[in-house]
Amino acid sequence: MLQSSIKDGLQSLQSLSSDDILAALGLQRKPSTLVAVFGPSAAVFAAGAVVGAAAALLLAPKAGPQLRRELTATARDLGQRFGAGASSVVQDVRDALPIGESEKTARAGTNSPAGRA
Repeated sequence: MLQSSIKDGLQSLQSLSSDDILAALGLQRKPSTLVAVFGPSAAVFAAGAVVGAAAALLLAPKAGPQLRRELTATARDLGQRFGAGASSVVQDVRDALPIGESEKTARAGTNSPAGRA
């Protein structure tokens, strides 16, 4: 009887998430200050850099076809760099965030042989 109640108590403790404990204490998670502060600033900076680069290219003394080729090549290169950088940032953020119970369950389902199709 005692062993069964101890086992049940341990199982209920194992099923608690950090959000459950915080809620019991009357607290909640604080959003990441880094993303909240620097996210919009980084977006504005990137947009300004793109506009500045485009203006510099357009104001440079070059022939039309040559300028268009360079703009196309530069845009393609920037698109590839941005895509690679964005993927890297997204993966870094996902790796840095704690995993919640629902995501653990979802990951366990996709990692098991039955979850793969």
